Amino acid sequence: MYRFVSIVVCSVALQCFASDTRAESVPRAALRDAPQSIRVDGVALHLEAHVWRDFMPGRASTDSESEEPDGPGKPMLAELRIVAQKDLRIPKGCRVDVAWVLFGQRIWQSQPVEEQTGDPAAHELAVTLRNGPKWPPQARVDIVVRIVDGNGAIFLLASRGQQIRAAT
Repeated sequence: MYRFVSIVVCSVALQCFASDTRAESVPRAALRDAPQSIRVDGVALHLEAHVWRDFMPGRASTDSESEEPDGPGKPMLAELRIVAQKDLRIPKGCRVDVAWVLFGQRIWQSQPVEEQTGDPAAHELAVTLRNGPKWPPQARVDIVVRIVDGNGAIFLLASRGQQIRAAT
């Protein structure tokens, strides 16, 4: 009996440890209704996105983390930039902690990677999403990011109708 209880406790602990705070659910309606411009500390911010899949010949797909591993080409990538209005600075402490890409009824959630160290004088914040689904090129997707400011306030910001490009 002790062994069984130990296994159950370890299993539950492992699930809690492996669970990710970014995986909290955000209602689909909130993602669909996210604004395309927000104000953080008086600075207007908007989201620019470039989404693509790599179909270059001679490059085998080695990405195993895609949710759709079958099929040609590499998983979807997205480069996102949060841009401040008229060369103003991104408010201090702002970061993107989670992003969602919406395609019809499908939603892919990803943890963005900041590719450049945050420059306190920067007028943009750049992040990358990797190992996405293998959704078709030319499809249109909406992208929503969750921004956390230096005080812990949370904002959703969207970029709508982004076309998935194909690198061939």
